[in-house]
Amino acid sequence: MIEINQVPKLYDTEVIIKTLTTQEYRNNFVDLDITMAACKECPNYSKNWACPEFNENVLENWDRYENIELILTKINFTREALEDSYDDEDLLIIIDNSLFRERNKLISTLEEKEKDYEGKYLSAGYCGYCEKCARIDNLPCKYPDKCHNSIESIGGLVSDTLSEVFGEELKWIDKNGKLPENLSLLMAVLY
Repeated sequence: MIEINQVPKLYDTEVIIKTLTTQEYRNNFVDLDITMAACKECPNYSKNWACPEFNENVLENWDRYENIELILTKINFTREALEDSYDDEDLLIIIDNSLFRERNKLISTLEEKEKDYEGKYLSAGYCGYCEKCARIDNLPCKYPDKCHNSIESIGGLVSDTLSEVFGEELKWIDKNGKLPENLSLLMAVLY
């Protein structure tokens, strides 16, 4: 079994930032029908305040701001990591301590940008600030200033964004427990 402290030695990161107008992004990379169909398949659907189903029109987020700064963090695995195969338990440890670790490291930077830009940052995946989301018990969010939508949850097409804006392909772990060359983490700030 892989040890948590081994995971940071399995990869390095590369950060690429691109800025588009929100109008351009919305016209080319937002399709709420597609993202909602995917979100409905997720176990967090309607169980996390950052996730759909929403009471408000989330497409209005794209109209409130002029620009979107897209931040791609590529988690590039080492040759040694790519040569190994991992069981499901090891893969969860690797994902939690690479992809989610890098997401969580970026949050404080995005919170600062959100304040500086008077904007709204968009995270990746569901909000994991609380161990158990209050939405499960039909209660309001305990930390609304810490709960942020992902790009997908408000209609952003991450795969299309990666390929057309960054020239990158979304990669997945294969069925044999082999890591891809890299994993992509896309977050953003609307401003």
